[in-house]
Amino acid sequence: MTTRLSTPRLLAAAVLLGTLPLAGCASGEPAQESTSPASSAAAPTVEASSSPESSVPASASPSADSTESGEPDPSEAATSSPTAAPTDGACTADMLSAALETEMGGGAAGSVYRQIIFTNASDEECEITGYPGVSYVNAAGEQVGAPAEREPGESAEVVLAPGEMAVAPVKQTNAENYGAECEPTEVTGLRVYPPNDTASLLVDQVGTACASEDVVLMTVAPTKPLAP
Repeated sequence: MTTRLSTPRLLAAAVLLGTLPLAGCASGEPAQESTSPASSAAAPTVEASSSPESSVPASASPSADSTESGEPDPSEAATSSPTAAPTDGACTADMLSAALETEMGGGAAGSVYRQIIFTNASDEECEITGYPGVSYVNAAGEQVGAPAEREPGESAEVVLAPGEMAVAPVKQTNAENYGAECEPTEVTGLRVYPPNDTASLLVDQVGTACASEDVVLMTVAPTKPLAP
């Protein structure tokens, strides 16, 4: 009887000892699985951002290039900057310089004919087409009065190589012609927006303009090649 009773006990003990390693392996699997999400986490997605000049605008403004294959490198995305060259080949404010010149014999009764001269100051070819935006500004760079109105004229595409120039004729009427209704205000220059751009250039011109927006002192024509 003793032998029969001890045999089942030995078998039970052997079965119990045999299952211990299996239990240990089973208990180890959750620990390995808990570490896998952290080691296989996907890299963060970095979105390309655009900036206006430029902002901007323009009528505008450049954007950073996006990566076509693979995940973007966050360090490269953080240091990327928009290219200065316009995607459509248009001359933008950061590529140009501007000056104001009085036309020879441009004086008339109560008004003066001048021209805004745009020079391609970049090292790339660009084109300038259409009407620039023009307005008077004070010493703080704030607009004074109404902007220039557009004078009817044919708009031709002008391609400027580096250093080449185009002009936009401007007619300026004397503020003194309008009396008190003009609200005469001292100005220090013109704010000039190249055609199809939202960024601007400042041109020096000290004088008197009308703060009243009911009085239009300037008209501007489309850009054209500079006459030889």
